[in-house]
Amino acid sequence: MSDAGAALLSITGETRLYFVIGDPIRQVRSTQLYNKIAAEKGIDVVFAPLQFAANDFDAAVRGLRSFKNLAGIIPTIPHKPRMMEVVDRIEPRAKLVGAVNSIRVEVDGTWVGDTFDGVGYVNGLESSGHNPGGRSVLLIGAGGAGAAIAVALADASVSRLRVVDVDAGKAERVVAAVKSAYPAIEVDTGAPVPAEFDIVANATPLGMAAGDPYPIDPATLVPGQIVTDMIMKPPVTPLLQAAEAKGCPIQVGYQALVGQAEANFNFFGLA
Repeated sequence: MSDAGAALLSITGETRLYFVIGDPIRQVRSTQLYNKIAAEKGIDVVFAPLQFAANDFDAAVRGLRSFKNLAGIIPTIPHKPRMMEVVDRIEPRAKLVGAVNSIRVEVDGTWVGDTFDGVGYVNGLESSGHNPGGRSVLLIGAGGAGAAIAVALADASVSRLRVVDVDAGKAERVVAAVKSAYPAIEVDTGAPVPAEFDIVANATPLGMAAGDPYPIDPATLVPGQIVTDMIMKPPVTPLLQAAEAKGCPIQVGYQALVGQAEANFNFFGLA
């Protein structure tokens, strides 16, 4: 039996709970990774998936607030932006991003929110030898994950960043936030023209479901540019398959998940 399996069998009344919340939830892989890390560290915690729809958000949050052994929450699609409304304290990075993907429950019941999607994404690039510093990036998607990636890329000193979303207002808000905090970075919204950029990043859910359209026309990709995706399931999305066929290095979503694990464990006080 694996260490993680043995740890799960030893769950007791003293085990602290962390929920990964979203809708859908079947694509989530963080529970496996985080439980494995916790088992290796010998920490008496468990990470479990919890699915509820946006329409049930208020009732679900009331329920979560009532759990006395709840130690933390990891929100995913579609709950990240809305969790901003219910945490008691928000860290500066999450305020800038406008979304929360990690919540620590303090001893007194206070919920503290931060975001590590972008940190994990940049850590994944760097661990693969693709330092984004000084490079240009085309970012498709300005939701919670996209905004976090935009901020992390600016913090990593990219030379240029273009943010594109079907909701132009979302893209403009992310651009305005990055410009305000990182005035030296060239950042804009406009046409998604991959040939103008060193890195193409998909931060939309397109590619998660069979039959989804591509988030960007793979025929416009340029051999040698880095193409990345934040989607966990399928592990290699149709976009990444097409990118590999074009001769592009790729980063799968799991690499970003691994990249943010250490930051999340530090935030939870589990390091």
